[in-house]
Amino acid sequence: MPLSSSLVQAFSGHPLGLCGQHDPAKAVESVSALEQRLNILTFGAVADTRHLNADRWSALAALHDHWLFDPAQAAYKSSQEILAAMQQQRIAAPQYIARVWWQICRGIQGRFKGAWRDLLKANDDNAQTLQRYLQQSQTTFPVLSGPVISARWLDLFHRIGGIPLQGWDALTVTLPPEQIKTAQKFGITAEAVHPLVSSALDAWPTACRSLPAGSCGLADCPNRCPSRKIFPNGWENHI
Repeated sequence: MPLSSSLVQAFSGHPLGLCGQHDPAKAVESVSALEQRLNILTFGAVADTRHLNADRWSALAALHDHWLFDPAQAAYKSSQEILAAMQQQRIAAPQYIARVWWQICRGIQGRFKGAWRDLLKANDDNAQTLQRYLQQSQTTFPVLSGPVISARWLDLFHRIGGIPLQGWDALTVTLPPEQIKTAQKFGITAEAVHPLVSSALDAWPTACRSLPAGSCGLADCPNRCPSRKIFPNGWENHI
């Protein structure tokens, strides 16, 4: 599915969204300071293997100036202190994420003085170069260095962080099992898709209320026209 598809456009850019719901990560756009915004996006990318919903993104954005999301401070705490802060702020994430985040903060602080922007510049603002760098730094950036999480993270940095990355459009993630049936409804047969496509596929099942076309940004919704099937090049009657 191309990035110009109606599903992706409805999810990421159409005023009507998917029956009124938009990309939940857009809540982080309210964080004006660049490094704070990148810190929140990074934590959100590693906090769960699944996509975060709007409530979780909004809760993280509201805490953007907490020391927990400042690598220059968090790197010099203990992982137990990180966990205590997460629990105190009621941040929904598995307990092991406290140590993961502590290690990531130590990594970015030690190598780039806590500045994600400097890490990007050191890798020529190139998505593929950044993925290779992370893969070679798995102990420094645990979880974040994984192929799926790193692709989602770079997609967030590009779209929500506001940092244009070369090769962003070539990023891919393997479709998780829970998205395969949804993907088939949109004519997607590939095993790997762009992370933005995966995010849209994740959002659609719960967002869709089968509203009329004038109330939803997705004009060719398969729930609205169940007798048809969407193919990559448009509509075809289901036979």
